[in-house]
Amino acid sequence: PADAVVFAIGIGGMQKLVGASPVLGAAPEFRAIMNLRSIDVIATRLWFDKKVNTRFPANVLSGFEPSANAGATFFHLNDLQDEYRDAPGSVVTADFYNAAALLPLSDEAIVARVKSHIAACEPGFKDAEVQDSIVLRFPKAVTHFAPGSYPYRPFQTTSIPNVFMAGDWVKGVPHGANGLSQERAYVTGLTAANLVIDRLGVGSKARVLDTEPDEPHVQLAKEAVRQVRSTADALGIKSPLL
Repeated sequence: PADAVVFAIGIGGMQKLVGASPVLGAAPEFRAIMNLRSIDVIATRLWFDKKVNTRFPANVLSGFEPSANAGATFFHLNDLQDEYRDAPGSVVTADFYNAAALLPLSDEAIVARVKSHIAACEPGFKDAEVQDSIVLRFPKAVTHFAPGSYPYRPFQTTSIPNVFMAGDWVKGVPHGANGLSQERAYVTGLTAANLVIDRLGVGSKARVLDTEPDEPHVQLAKEAVRQVRSTADALGIKSPLL
């Protein structure tokens, strides 16, 4: 038997484990995971033949794929990563989320879509040519943080004393990386390892750095949301939107 186990996998993989394990299936917090959902993602990277100066290095695409109900982000890596800072042409990464209806498209069709969407935001890409590209598909790979899903998400500690959870979808982790999937997954991996060290009494704990404090207007918005939730709870109002 293992001294400790950390489940550091996505929702889909965890659901398969719960379905196959009578021990996990007997625990209410693990059965609740079966109510969670994940979404499909397409990740792309495009290398262009010339450098295009973008207004912002990080961008969100909304409303470009209405029939697919997919959203996207794109990043100008020349401004963000040292590896591409001096590249002769722009290097762009673009990811589509909730991309189920786009998965069947060919790589060429997806690359053409990315170029078209980016050019609509940054006209300098209209006459830029794609010299190389990568398209990766990840079915059911990203957590769907849907309204009402919070109660079904697990804490890092479980009813099985030596079993712990890690991933962007666990709850109860007091850290500023909430809402940042990759960063939160990393942080919960560190804190899960620290929980194992606490249980076993051996090892050196990882230092977990918090994010920088929110800007004043963000702090005010968060406090307003907390006040609304507190008032709603006091009045007995239950809504997945709160």
